[in-house]
Amino acid sequence: MSPQFLKLEEIAETSSGGTPSRGNKAFYGGAIPWIKSGELPDGEITEVEESITQLGLEGSSAKLLPAGTLVIAMYGATVGKLGILTFPAATNQAVCAIVPCEELHRDYLFYWLLAIRETLVDKSFGGAQPNISQTVIRDIDVPWINTDEQKRVAGNIRAQLAEVEKARQAAVWQLQDVALLPTRILNEVFNDITGDTGTLNEVLVDIQAGKSFQTAETLAGPEELGVLKVSAVTWIEFRPSEAKALRDAYDPAESHRVKNRDFIISRANTKEFVGAVVLVDRDYPNRLLSDKTLRLVVDERRVCKEYLLYAMRASMARRHIEHFATGTSDSMRNISHGTITSIPLHLPELNEQRLLAAQLQARLKHVTEVRSAIEAQLREIEQLPNRILTQAFES
Repeated sequence: MSPQFLKLEEIAETSSGGTPSRGNKAFYGGAIPWIKSGELPDGEITEVEESITQLGLEGSSAKLLPAGTLVIAMYGATVGKLGILTFPAATNQAVCAIVPCEELHRDYLFYWLLAIRETLVDKSFGGAQPNISQTVIRDIDVPWINTDEQKRVAGNIRAQLAEVEKARQAAVWQLQDVALLPTRILNEVFNDITGDTGTLNEVLVDIQAGKSFQTAETLAGPEELGVLKVSAVTWIEFRPSEAKALRDAYDPAESHRVKNRDFIISRANTKEFVGAVVLVDRDYPNRLLSDKTLRLVVDERRVCKEYLLYAMRASMARRHIEHFATGTSDSMRNISHGTITSIPLHLPELNEQRLLAAQLQARLKHVTEVRSAIEAQLREIEQLPNRILTQAFES
């Protein structure tokens, strides 16, 4: 038999908070936790960013709410987010406090609001930022069952969600471990290579750069000329979509166009990505080198490009690059031509390079497959809470 539905205003009281004047310093920094809508975690609230004084409470429409109060965000990007106070606190006006009657179990109501959040957000109004009012919240239909049954439903949901969170965290940890594997594999292989250490300059024919083009802030479409951003060069792949559109009509020099098997290095980037290298997989006639993305032309009679790609990602090369990179902050570092040409490398015979590159490619491909499988598993796990909530309130 379908449950009876009651309006929230029939079984709970609601109120909103307020913001003490920012111009009065005496209103802030007191002992009363003050919560903003962006801090609601869809669970228990255990910490806050700001606090107010008793004067701030009395000088505004903020109210001191008891521990255990259920709160919901009414405005902005976080509309519909929920929280449960674990200590007495006040909120700003973008948060609605809900105090259930004795017959309505708070956790049951919390999970119901979580289950219908999308429906609730669909009722929001406003322009750039969605909003819901207390009127909308009070008009929410709540499936009414006896209190003991509410507690049973809430307890089952809580237990299932706890298991889902364990599985989610385990998948996250697996992803973190897998993310470290490429570096471990590269270092394992290159640490075993014996013989003298050379430098990139020994196999380098030329370093070719694009130019500093006038670009728009928008990304270039596939059919538009686009200048590579430094983010086009990653540790995994070349990203041709990461290119800014040219501002003016321009007929680029052929040497500026990105071509199949171009060996590209990022001359400027964050500490982690400066000196990153990629091997381009095909011609990209609409993508242009910039003055920060350089083409390394190498003597392929002495070095295999695939081997060089892995060698420049291994720890010996990375230590050199990070040590000699210049810049005042980690947000943007630069490496000079001299730093690039002096990158230390092991350069065994060409046939051995090809063999090592093929072995690394196979091992790293397997890592990629494992990572993709874990990511798919994680996406599936992240869908489970909605399914659990839907099933709990349908049964």
